[in-house]
Amino acid sequence: MAMKKWILLALIFSFIYSTAQERELVLWNKNEVSVSPWEKVSLEVAEKIHYSTERNSADLKYAEIFFEYEVKNWLELSLGFRNSKLNLQNGDWLNENRPMVVLNLSKEINKFELSFSNRLEYKCFKYITDYFRYRQALTFDFPTLTDWGMQFYVAEESFIKMNGGGTHLARLYTGLKAIDQKHFDMKLYYSLQKTKVLSQWLTADIVGINLSFCI
Repeated sequence: MAMKKWILLALIFSFIYSTAQERELVLWNKNEVSVSPWEKVSLEVAEKIHYSTERNSADLKYAEIFFEYEVKNWLELSLGFRNSKLNLQNGDWLNENRPMVVLNLSKEINKFELSFSNRLEYKCFKYITDYFRYRQALTFDFPTLTDWGMQFYVAEESFIKMNGGGTHLARLYTGLKAIDQKHFDMKLYYSLQKTKVLSQWLTADIVGINLSFCI
């Protein structure tokens, strides 16, 4: 059964590669450290970079901090702040500050886990108009395959500008939690991204790796 799943994953990535030759490929890397000073309370600090293989340069980089509280085993509330810099490709970087409120819901069903995340954020800029944005994400985790927590997952997320811009960004994910241990997690994934620019939707392929350390 495990071999069949690996073959299926290889076929999926082969199909993705064969159909993505004309699209931009972006590499993502996120590193995160978390600490739990009290029961059901955690503090997370992370940094992330998006690298465009088409332009051979970083598109985006950010640092963020989250304060999380587990209200119930199925309900988590978080407050966070992010500072990010967007490469404008003319030698300048657009700076953004973003306070965030997150509400996560989860439910386990016969060793499968369904998670629904809601995030309200306020995007603050120096030279352009600030606005609120809502992000929702739905994640479906398959049962673990190994003792060290290996499991496949699929997910989707979309972003809605609350200044009248509507949905302007959406992604579909397929990935592998290669390691899921008490003090270290590693996640590998592919995402198909759709971005609305003016009246057109642009497509990009994303390959990413997330590393998480728990102290």
